[in-house]
Amino acid sequence: METTATPQKDTTAIERFFGVRAAGSLVKTEVVAGITTFLTAMYIIVVNPGILSAAGVPFPAALTATVIVSFLGSCAMGLYARNPVLVAPGMGMNALFAFVMVYGGKMPWQTALGCVFWAGVIFAVLAIFNARKLVVDAIPANLRHAVSCGIGLFISLIGLVNAKFVVGDSVTIVHSASLNPVVITFLIGLAVTTILVARKVTGALMIGIVFTTIIAIPIGRVGATAPPTGPPRSPRKRSSTGTACSRRRTSPASSSPI
Repeated sequence: METTATPQKDTTAIERFFGVRAAGSLVKTEVVAGITTFLTAMYIIVVNPGILSAAGVPFPAALTATVIVSFLGSCAMGLYARNPVLVAPGMGMNALFAFVMVYGGKMPWQTALGCVFWAGVIFAVLAIFNARKLVVDAIPANLRHAVSCGIGLFISLIGLVNAKFVVGDSVTIVHSASLNPVVITFLIGLAVTTILVARKVTGALMIGIVFTTIIAIPIGRVGATAPPTGPPRSPRKRSSTGTACSRRRTSPASSSPI
């Protein structure tokens, strides 16, 4: 007697709400992906306030706002839109805010924040009337890809600077650092993570992050002070007495991002 197999139904409330199996995934896979996404994006919690504080925004206020915005945006994306996408402040826009509007344009950071608010209102209106798609389609595809590549390179530079692999240079602007425990730890972690990703190991990025964190404990990298958020600084010129030449700045808004 021939029998027909019945499709397996979702058995949990999470699977029914998010349609996990209908999307061809499993709850376990989504949990690992969520943890990995958080670990790979949590640098924004420190880097974004660091960049904004260079423009004069109080660091604690910027840190709190970053966490709240990321939490509310990600919850709305997951619970309302049911889309597995993390929402956090953009790493290109904060640089535009701090280094172009405030530092370059000599604009008070409070005024710049007002511009950001009205930009958000305009984007909301475009989304309500579905005009956002028209704006995006009007941008050439090669320019959209170039913007994505530029932001990716900017984030990569931040990571290389924080890993002490890239340092400033007065002639070539940047150059690779000499080998030291910090750089060696970074290279080992990068190599392990690359191998895991190439072998398609489940949770490769998460395993790589945890592994690198563990081997960084002996050299004191865990729990250290906040990493630098601007471009690599060039070595200061020294006077004949051997002391670094420095100049006191009168306001945060007048400080150079470099």
